[in-house]
Amino acid sequence: MAEIRPFRGIRYAHSPGNGAGDMALNLCPPFDVITPALQKELYERSPYNIVRLELGRRGLTDDPYLSAAETQREWTESGVLRRDEEPSIYVTEETFDFAGQKLVRRGFISALRLEEYDREIVRPHENTRAEWVKDRVRLMGVAQANYSPLLMVFRDDLRSTVGGMIQAVAGGAPTLSVEPPDLSALRMWRVTDPGTQQVMADSLADSPLLIADGHHRYEAALRYRSLIRSGREVEHNESINYRMVLLVSVDEQGLITRGYHRSIENPTPGDLEELKKLVRSQCDLERWTPPIGTNEAISLAFSDVLGSRQGSEVAFGVIGLEPGSFHIARARNLQPAEDLLKDSEYSRLHDLFINPAIAEERRDEVVNVEHDLVRVLDSVENGEASIAFAMRPVPMQEFIGIVTRGWRLPPKATNFFPKPSAGAVLQTLQGDI
Repeated sequence: MAEIRPFRGIRYAHSPGNGAGDMALNLCPPFDVITPALQKELYERSPYNIVRLELGRRGLTDDPYLSAAETQREWTESGVLRRDEEPSIYVTEETFDFAGQKLVRRGFISALRLEEYDREIVRPHENTRAEWVKDRVRLMGVAQANYSPLLMVFRDDLRSTVGGMIQAVAGGAPTLSVEPPDLSALRMWRVTDPGTQQVMADSLADSPLLIADGHHRYEAALRYRSLIRSGREVEHNESINYRMVLLVSVDEQGLITRGYHRSIENPTPGDLEELKKLVRSQCDLERWTPPIGTNEAISLAFSDVLGSRQGSEVAFGVIGLEPGSFHIARARNLQPAEDLLKDSEYSRLHDLFINPAIAEERRDEVVNVEHDLVRVLDSVENGEASIAFAMRPVPMQEFIGIVTRGWRLPPKATNFFPKPSAGAVLQTLQGDI
């Protein structure tokens, strides 16, 4: 049974003289999509941008984790950050552009009691990389806080109880309304009424919660709690037992998935030759001529021509099979997959092409995953990548079918869009929830 709780979130204060400036300039994406260039831009955007906590800048201090902890302490003491007096659930509304449309995604931020995966209350769908989990554990241990909510999806009940309550709350005046540069516009409402909180929690008590984005942060929370438990008893209400999450209904119109692409960087000549050989021998290839224009325009057109998956077909874009070329590859003579997981286009790409060509001990170094197809095109164009694969999104029903069976896709197979911003609400790991 999922235990969903209100919590006393920490938020930027808006009192006169606190010096935090424009709140729209203080939000940032979660750590795993912040490039060095974006990190520099966020630092310059505002002296109070949450990136200073979410991702301590490497190279500026000997220990970026200590830097985050010290910055958080300074902001708290000066009144820039303030903890809410009452336990709250935070209803959110994100507005964003996608494929030429303006979409809205509603959900709510709450504290979720951590559960081991074998209890099948919280269900992952992809494997993680140990170094990323270790990074988040270190930050939690030093800074004693979480700065960005995980994204999880749930199935509402037949009466759409939670969805109806979210819609009712969103009809009032928001606690926060901001339009950050290059992020979703965000409106947020604090729900402090215990009765409303209880109905929302009870309605989802028996719903499995599927991790859409944030596997590394969730596993870091489990590992950090285990570390603390190894030294002392952790009481039920302690914040260490919980993780701040954004919960969104699987039926929400604005719940969007995008492809997560693969670029092959610094392969050996033998790796590259074998990979191209496998693609040519096992796929029907259709050369595609990109439109004249920027890589952003080309990426949109390439994604459009790739379309969405139909049935069990396996198709992906190939960039750089020949110098400057674009191809649409459709795998042929596929053997029937033993299950839905093995039938995924991401599993097929790795099992049939990437894994046979590149030795396991080097894959993490050679196979780069990237959600932004423009960056993939840039990397092939400038020679950073030798070849790249443009992937289609995992269909939502396929995703649900895989996750509810307890299976995991290859790392970075799903790209739920947009990722929840860091900084709207923070969770302390000190004391009770």
